Amino acid sequence: MAALVLLPGCEIQRVLTRSLPETAGPISIATTVTQPFYSPSDGLDGLSLGIARDETTTIDETGRLKTGATAEIQYAPEVDPRFPEPGFHDWPAGQTWLNELTGQQVIGQSFTALYPNLDGITLRAANFGADLSPGEAALTDGPPVPVLVLPIDGKPVTTLPGGSRVRVEGSAEGWANVRLDDGQTGFIDLSRFAELPPPSRINDRDVIFTLYREPELTEVARVVINARDIHDLSHVTFRFPPIPNSATGRYRFTLTSPDSTPGNAVTFWYDPTDVYADGTRYEGDQSTGGDLVFKPSYEPGAPLYQGAIDTFAASGQSDAMDVRFSPVAGTAGRYLKLVVRTGQQPVSTYWSRLRPPGGLPLVVEGDATVPPGGLVFNVGYSSDFPLTTLGGQTISGAFHAARQDPGFFALYLVAVLTVLGWWGRSLIRRGAHGR
Repeated sequence: MAALVLLPGCEIQRVLTRSLPETAGPISIATTVTQPFYSPSDGLDGLSLGIARDETTTIDETGRLKTGATAEIQYAPEVDPRFPEPGFHDWPAGQTWLNELTGQQVIGQSFTALYPNLDGITLRAANFGADLSPGEAALTDGPPVPVLVLPIDGKPVTTLPGGSRVRVEGSAEGWANVRLDDGQTGFIDLSRFAELPPPSRINDRDVIFTLYREPELTEVARVVINARDIHDLSHVTFRFPPIPNSATGRYRFTLTSPDSTPGNAVTFWYDPTDVYADGTRYEGDQSTGGDLVFKPSYEPGAPLYQGAIDTFAASGQSDAMDVRFSPVAGTAGRYLKLVVRTGQQPVSTYWSRLRPPGGLPLVVEGDATVPPGGLVFNVGYSSDFPLTTLGGQTISGAFHAARQDPGFFALYLVAVLTVLGWWGRSLIRRGAHGR
């Protein structure tokens, strides 16, 4: 929950947490550390970062650090959980496949884009065995071939010599599901096979994705992917040119494959229950129950803030280093990430057993041994409320706060009523004195 303090001049100062989280110890960073967090407010304008100092820390004659490290704050839509897409490898039992997408059938889904630069929609698709059928296969000659527990990013099971023969039983995400001689199973990238059993069927018709802006249903993007390029049990992304002003926009996408026929078609994964509150599933022009399982993607833009840690000032109230910058709009109700990049030498930051709002752990590039806690940091917010626009911004802010954090909403409402009371008394006094 964001803390909130009223100051003179109708300015509301907020911080992400009331104080820096308790330190559990230092972490040495050789490359990059990233900390995602949920931002409840607009007007991001400050950063406090716990930096550990020891005998290796270089400090100049003015008392400032000499590390060459930088800090950035960016949007983090990739960690935003407010869409039907579950974990990458999760296939919940309550979800299922739609019928084959054929003929004049049109399926669709409406949604709200939460960030700028919307550039794609990822869905889950199946091709009904068009990658391969079960049987014997041969790997390409050459270097050893890794076998993973799960496709793409699974842990290693073993490696097989190039040219080996192996049994394949299916596929997922463009990887073959293999059964080894010792009974173990795993996945091998389809590109590492010299020979595969013929597929159970051929899918070779175009799938057409169209994106519209609601409510006028103006077409803003169209993408065509041939079914040959859609793997079984896979994620498929329909990528289009980024839309700079997409944040808070209402959109609807549709999928159709007019030349597909039963037995030569793909299908898409959906949830029969209404799991996505900000959108509706469609069959043709008619709304229907459930939601397609999907997630928007966004092209990264310029950092919301970027600066050299060596320019930060030592905090007078903690061991952190502080910086203030011009308020940044568009941060309320969005996931952001703090990224610390090292310079000419490693940097040590502090970590905490507490995670920031959003509940996501810090990630140190190239180091999987880091404890699953949070970075010791805080951010500040400053929002001015001009009297001419106080009402509209108050309603908007209160509505968002009520949805995201009822506790913060109550505190927010008390603060706003206090400001309005102060303003009203001021006007009465002015009227009584003829001003």
